[in-house]
Amino acid sequence: MDKMSKVNILLVGGYDPTGGAGIVADVKTVKLLGCNPLTVITSLIPQNNKKVYSKVDLPRDVIENQLQAIFEDFQVSTVKTGVLTGDAIDILLNYQKEYNFKIVCDPVLRSTTGYTFIDDKTLKKYFELFKRSLLILPNFQEYNIIRRSKYFKDLEKEDNYILITGIEDKLLYKGNIIRKFRGRKIDREVHGTGCVFASAVASFIAKGYNIVDAIEEGKRVVLTSVIYATKTKYGYNSNPVYISREGVLKSLYYAFHLLRDMNLQHLIPEDGSYVGECLVLPRGIEDVASLRITEKGKVEYVEFGVPNIVSKMIITINYYNPKVRSAMTIRYSPDILEVLRECGFTLFSLSDKMENRGIEEDVKIVCKKSDRAPDVIYLRDKIIVFGEDAVDVVKKIEKMYEVL
Repeated sequence: MDKMSKVNILLVGGYDPTGGAGIVADVKTVKLLGCNPLTVITSLIPQNNKKVYSKVDLPRDVIENQLQAIFEDFQVSTVKTGVLTGDAIDILLNYQKEYNFKIVCDPVLRSTTGYTFIDDKTLKKYFELFKRSLLILPNFQEYNIIRRSKYFKDLEKEDNYILITGIEDKLLYKGNIIRKFRGRKIDREVHGTGCVFASAVASFIAKGYNIVDAIEEGKRVVLTSVIYATKTKYGYNSNPVYISREGVLKSLYYAFHLLRDMNLQHLIPEDGSYVGECLVLPRGIEDVASLRITEKGKVEYVEFGVPNIVSKMIITINYYNPKVRSAMTIRYSPDILEVLRECGFTLFSLSDKMENRGIEEDVKIVCKKSDRAPDVIYLRDKIIVFGEDAVDVVKKIEKMYEVL
């Protein structure tokens, strides 16, 4: 394969005109992760965050023609499925016999609004698909439907994986839990997260990731899609976003590039300045990258897992506002504080008494007192500026710098 060509992912499922779920959400996810999306539509499903209005299945020959058009012209190693019909399952499995592609199956059996997408006959067909799938990703409700079926016992003997999705995902192999993936509850109902998750996992598998790593990275994508979800009248639509380790490091390098246009001697504390940025929902210091700028304006390191004041603060403040992933320390002075106030930023002070308890506990107190994450926290010897990423932090400092 040409080095410049992208991995093809075939997405087979229903069309949601809002784009929050279904084929459109799949395509957005696959493109985000650097793969080439190919699509086969099985059903037209007008829906939104309020309800599913109807489901119109496409004729067998129309589904067949879509698949034929794709496989005549493209090499496909991985297929991700969503809403399927009995005909779609039959045709897809026939193509798998000939082309031997991997299947990542998101069994869309019922919508979160209570609409049932399948009948008993189609559920039986699904078990034929399950047996030929590398990975099946039902949510807890869908898994219960599958588990209660009389065909389930045969499925447990198959050489494939089942991932029961939820806040904590459970990976099963031959009926046994072999891995758990810790998550975090974000208090909002978001349309299309199952589609985003399955499409992300399929993309990573197609790119050569093993099952566990593909799920780990897919979970980052779906959690980020919830944090940055698009608001609608009745709720939220998933918004696929991927923040990788490489992306965080690039953000830090670019932030430093912007800082070089300022007179850093007026901003950097005597012990140097730290700039940090974390992955989405960091589990610890290992998920926070940082760099240290010396008083002379040189960078000492740019890497993940270095304990310092910004790493600790970012982890703590991100728990209260997952969009805040970055911070930078600058020199303390009353003049700088006054300019930050004039710029409209929210400022909080850590008193000497508070500092004796430890930085993490102090930041927790500040966050609990405020209805949103502060832009600035200041101590007796330094100021910490927070933002959504390192570039956002630098832009806040640049705004202040122009007034000084």
